[in-house]
Amino acid sequence: MWSQMTVVALTACLVMVACDADTLGYVEKAKYEALQKQLEKAQADLKTAQSEVSACHAHKYEIYREGSRTWRLDTVTGATCVLLASEGDWKKSDIAGWACKVD
Repeated sequence: MWSQMTVVALTACLVMVACDADTLGYVEKAKYEALQKQLEKAQADLKTAQSEVSACHAHKYEIYREGSRTWRLDTVTGATCVLLASEGDWKKSDIAGWACKVD
């Protein structure tokens, strides 16, 4: 009467009709589009943040004056060194040790 293939095909159709989109792993189109917009916004925000971070790394030194000396602060590491001082100050051993190193 009914062939075995017909019964299998009919059973498969009934199972698929009984399952909803969440059970099968599908997402509704409206939800998919909303998630795509969130993804695009997140990617744009990430790109903006990356450019801001790279701009910060480009300006990693601050120079400030304290007394007769000019100091350089590395804002990334927190290291300080004497950038400019009078000739008499450079002759002092404690100031010579604070001199900025050339990399």
